[in-house]
Amino acid sequence: MNTYHKPVMVTEVIEGLDVGAGKKYIDATTGGGGHAVEIEKRGGKVLGIDQDPEAVEFAKQNFKGKIVRGNFRDIEKIAKDNGFDQVDGILFDLGVSSHQIDTPERGFSYRYLQAPLDLRMDPEQGVSARDYINKLSEEELYEIFATYGEEKLARSIAGAFVGTRRERPLTTVGDVVEIVSLAVRDARARTSTLARVFQALRIAVNDELGALKVGLRGAGEVLGSGGRLVVISYHSLEDRIVKREIRRLGYKQINKRPMTPSGNEIQENHRSRSAKLRVAQKL
Repeated sequence: MNTYHKPVMVTEVIEGLDVGAGKKYIDATTGGGGHAVEIEKRGGKVLGIDQDPEAVEFAKQNFKGKIVRGNFRDIEKIAKDNGFDQVDGILFDLGVSSHQIDTPERGFSYRYLQAPLDLRMDPEQGVSARDYINKLSEEELYEIFATYGEEKLARSIAGAFVGTRRERPLTTVGDVVEIVSLAVRDARARTSTLARVFQALRIAVNDELGALKVGLRGAGEVLGSGGRLVVISYHSLEDRIVKREIRRLGYKQINKRPMTPSGNEIQENHRSRSAKLRVAQKL
């Protein structure tokens, strides 16, 4: 059993990639290696890519293929450097892994109030969320919450951040929870708002949407004719980019509407509930 992360929609991924013995596949977001292992079980050859060093180390113990530490925005170079040009299928699973969410020091969950506010997929690269919320202007914070979180209270939340940090630096997950609590009094509404605020900060810190656009275009360069692209997204911002890039690349949409997890899967793994899977074929 994969204790790092439970892979989402495994059957749909395998069918979408049209996995076959001897074919080459790239798992651009390997995580704990759950999808990659299933591809290998069916005879596929896999190149894994992940920017999280903890994911890379875990995946190395679970599947036979090569895994490279890197950002999927560089998928074209990574693939060609490792002999995976013109592959039969590429998978992007854009979710945050259970390991990342459940590791307090990574700062991905608002459950761990004393945790440092980090939110970087690669904790050794880039600028942490802590630096973002202490240095950006109120207008810049508003844009992050409104654009990446689609948060209706973005203006008041951004103002609360700036007002609070005048009194003390903001360093922990608990600081964010406290600020959002000031702006959103209703406890039920607060939970949804916190999810959107953390999503927005994570997207900004990791440039997730920019990396996705570049990564999908790079994937188009190394996907062979007739090859399959499978993307699992978890919010509308990602799904819109995926849909637009599939059209821009001129791919055939295998499923006109995104597939979603079954009721049984959602019951067994509630973190899969927002997943949307699209399959496209390069002509």
